[in-house]
Amino acid sequence: MAAFLGISIWIALATVVPGLVTITALYGAQAATGTTGLEAHFSMEGEWLPAGVAITIMILTQALGILLERALIKHKLLGPVERPLVIPPGIDPAGGGEYTLNAYEEYQTLYLLLAELCEDDDAHGHLQRALAQFFLTNNTLVSFAVGIAYTLLELWLVPTATLLSGLIYVGALIACMVVSYQVALIRFDVMLKALWAARRCRLAKA
Repeated sequence: MAAFLGISIWIALATVVPGLVTITALYGAQAATGTTGLEAHFSMEGEWLPAGVAITIMILTQALGILLERALIKHKLLGPVERPLVIPPGIDPAGGGEYTLNAYEEYQTLYLLLAELCEDDDAHGHLQRALAQFFLTNNTLVSFAVGIAYTLLELWLVPTATLLSGLIYVGALIACMVVSYQVALIRFDVMLKALWAARRCRLAKA
């Protein structure tokens, strides 16, 4: 029953969410062309359009975040390839030691490992939490970049826009991007260690 419920939820997401995006796209076309016709079916003051716009923004943010993640991994922009890992005695059953992690090769195994993990392989959710934090930070980079682009566009196209406050806001968003990128580097490193530990634990049980 639980498995069927999970499938039903994904079916709902795969149908309802794209439908809301369609509503947003249709209203966008109507607004851009100055035409009418959808008001007979959907009210501008109703719940469908705001929900559709919000979900569309969320989906586009995630889509751009996925592209950003692929570019960061492909061009190795998340720090050095080789990462030293020192485990003090008393933590590792093998007695500790020094290891070298190949960051990007380790990351390539991420989704395969997640698919094969048993419930007790990541019982405390360290790997999943590190993964969620990394992608959360990665997606916020997209959010700040969109904010910067939109602010600059407003300053360029809107004659009444205040240049000084707009540039200060752009500077603040750039600072937020710098901070978020540094956090992404940290979370990527933590995720690699959690990934290595989970994979090593599975191999030890085999």
